[in-house]
Amino acid sequence: MKRKLGVLILVIFSFSSCKDLTDSLYEDNILTYDLHTVSTEYGYTGEAIFKEFSNGTGIEVTIQLYGDASEDEYYFPAHLHYGAYEAGAHAGMADMLNNVDIRPLRSVTVLEGHSLADLMEDDYHIKVHLAASGPEYDVILVAGNVGRAAGQ
Repeated sequence: MKRKLGVLILVIFSFSSCKDLTDSLYEDNILTYDLHTVSTEYGYTGEAIFKEFSNGTGIEVTIQLYGDASEDEYYFPAHLHYGAYEAGAHAGMADMLNNVDIRPLRSVTVLEGHSLADLMEDDYHIKVHLAASGPEYDVILVAGNVGRAAGQ
């Protein structure tokens, strides 16, 4: 009986320690931006979530798309661009983000050396493309303004 109680206490302590670790990994300020449908043929929408690491090393950018997922392996390229989004405009790339996996429709990127304050000082936007090259590169699935361009 004592052994079972000891194991139970250890398990409870382990779970609470994991939660404390997760809670302390990020600052409290989280920025969420909508990603709007651009290509109506595919109909994706989404959001970009920016979290700053509490140790000041950078930010984590999560892109979550909503729409048709697939069981097949395929990745949509995603980029952080300078300036506010304008349809048909080719803006310079601020950072390449990790590709969005079509299976969970999700991407997570760590941008070292950045902060949420840096993000809010300038105009940026995110684009998620259909493909990495060829004519499908020009097909934008979703786009959305982030930072100062989003007006937050």
